[in-house]
Amino acid sequence: MESKYSIILIVVGIFIAYMIFPPVNITFGKWSMVAIPVGFAIYLTGVTLVIIAFLQKEKGCIKYIALISIALGVLYVVFLFAVFGGEI
Repeated sequence: MESKYSIILIVVGIFIAYMIFPPVNITFGKWSMVAIPVGFAIYLTGVTLVIIAFLQKEKGCIKYIALISIALGVLYVVFLFAVFGGEI
């Protein structure tokens, strides 16, 4: 059951965290920068649920699909450091 929730939280978290960057570029005025840590926290909650699903040896392959998304999280952190570090 955790793997189903984790995939939902990962997708929602990544969308919220990425939405102020192009090509999505949805902004909420002065609250747009709050979306970055909130979305990343939702994403990390999903990753935590994937780890719990692995520890409980949950059946199914959804947990493997959700585990692949960890690469997206690493790329997201690298992208943030590049944008806010002045590299781009």
